[in-house]
Amino acid sequence: MSISLRHFGACSLALLLSICMNAQTASVTQGSSPPRDGNGIYEVPSSELKTAGVAPKVEFPRELAAYEITDTVVVAVTISNQGRVRKTKVVSGKIDALKEAAEKAVKKWAFQPYLVNGTPVPVRTELTFNFTNTLDRYRAPNGDVPVHLDEKASNALLTKKVEPEYPYEAKLKRIEGAVKLRAIVGEDGHVHGLHIISGPPLLAQEAYNAVRQWVFKPYVEKGRTLPMDTNVTIFFKMR
Repeated sequence: MSISLRHFGACSLALLLSICMNAQTASVTQGSSPPRDGNGIYEVPSSELKTAGVAPKVEFPRELAAYEITDTVVVAVTISNQGRVRKTKVVSGKIDALKEAAEKAVKKWAFQPYLVNGTPVPVRTELTFNFTNTLDRYRAPNGDVPVHLDEKASNALLTKKVEPEYPYEAKLKRIEGAVKLRAIVGEDGHVHGLHIISGPPLLAQEAYNAVRQWVFKPYVEKGRTLPMDTNVTIFFKMR
């Protein structure tokens, strides 16, 4: 099963999220018994299961829309002989919000009963979800691929720099640090795409809001004006 959606952020860049689950289209009737545990639950690959009806979508968390993310979440699922999800457990994944989103959706899924020699049986399987929220797929309107420039080179082209506000809550908590962002600068010198790579959450949004307003000299290579892909680092330090 494959689910995809497009979300348009403030930088007018199409933000692609793809969530891919192992295919669930094979026959559910088995001529020979798969392995089972001491509780009589059969261990089967997800490719041997079919969902019943429309499975609720895994919703990408809105609070992560501005982040550069690639993550794989694996959820172990126990399914009753009627096809109802009885138990879920996240097996792997790096980002808590994505793990929660995948598990929340799976709990609402239903499956066609899995048959062993014609008899419905309870099963356990693992579902894999690939989350991709990245600027890698960005292309200029004319199809040009952005040229990667290091931060020093792109800073030399900067013509308008907006400094971020120091968040009040971060000041109260005396939070300092660096926020690293990935920026796609269009042929017009404006920021067309922007993602947060890392940094304290209380500082990241202000850094994002400031860099969105930056303007660069258009990048020219061999007489052609091209979009560029670069990193930006914003430092927050208490005075």
